Amino acid sequence: MRGVVFLGGRQAEVRDYPDPMAGPGEVVVQLRAGGLCGSDLHLYRQSVEERAGNETIPGHEPSGVVQAVGPGVTHVQVGDRVSVYHYRGCGHCPQCLGGNLMWCAERRGYGGPIHGSDADYILTDARNCCPLPDELSFAVGAMMACNAGTAFSSISKLRLSGADTVAIFGQGPVGLAGTLFAKAMGAHVVVVEPVALRRDLALSLGADAAIDPAQDDAVAAIKELTHGEGAHAAYETSGSAPGQNGAVESLRLGGRAVFVGIGSQDKTLNPMQIIGKQATLMGSFVLPLPMYWEMLRFVLDHQVPLEAIITHRFPIERAPEAFTLFDSGATGKVVFEWA
Repeated sequence: MRGVVFLGGRQAEVRDYPDPMAGPGEVVVQLRAGGLCGSDLHLYRQSVEERAGNETIPGHEPSGVVQAVGPGVTHVQVGDRVSVYHYRGCGHCPQCLGGNLMWCAERRGYGGPIHGSDADYILTDARNCCPLPDELSFAVGAMMACNAGTAFSSISKLRLSGADTVAIFGQGPVGLAGTLFAKAMGAHVVVVEPVALRRDLALSLGADAAIDPAQDDAVAAIKELTHGEGAHAAYETSGSAPGQNGAVESLRLGGRAVFVGIGSQDKTLNPMQIIGKQATLMGSFVLPLPMYWEMLRFVLDHQVPLEAIITHRFPIERAPEAFTLFDSGATGKVVFEWA
């Protein structure tokens, strides 16, 4: 099979790898779509020295068709359309039994340390295969677990309603998905994003206002849009120190914020930003596996147009071009597709 490898120094190439074989409890999925994620760029941007000898296939947003099943697999069949959850766990610890595979002490993530989804096939545990209804495309399926799932899990923590204004900092793929979910929940959405393409895309998806933080004071603009009160809720996806600080500063008294973006390690918050206004600050990390079904029902019931986030599609053989473009930041969602 073909698979992508990162060489270091923002270089990628496509190589031949052995086809995977399904062992007990495992399945092989033939890829039909695979998403590029911002966390892939952390590996893509490593130096040549850091990547030396590492031929692990990146990618952790797969969807496709079950091609083979191993011994003991009964609930997944060859030919099933599936979206694949992106962490493998031991399957028997309290975290795994609770559906939190991402917290398993023995967790392994696709794309590192085990082969990921930027390839023709992926080997996975049967329990990681989530049904993908015919109403949803494989490209949407590729977004469900990581991209859309991360957004749905974190946005849900904010308990949004039609009475709320939510400020969303960052309109990369996770931020854009958050905009769609927040609008479907009835909220008034204000986005903060420095890239014009992403601001325009957010507005086309239903955002009520878009602020360029390179040109305007985002917090002041949010306060002006909310008659001086501030947002009821804030969703921080950029992982930047200005975004994190701005998310908390933009809240009204008693507001609530959730941080999901990974990036800055700076200590940017003064506790009085939270204490004085009795704000609630939460973290959120990916999607518990059982929540996939809740999100799936929400997407279908509200006809959430996740496909509209996608701005670029590539075949796997054009992976170097795809990662160069995605690394530029001038995209929405980027996906690989197989015919």
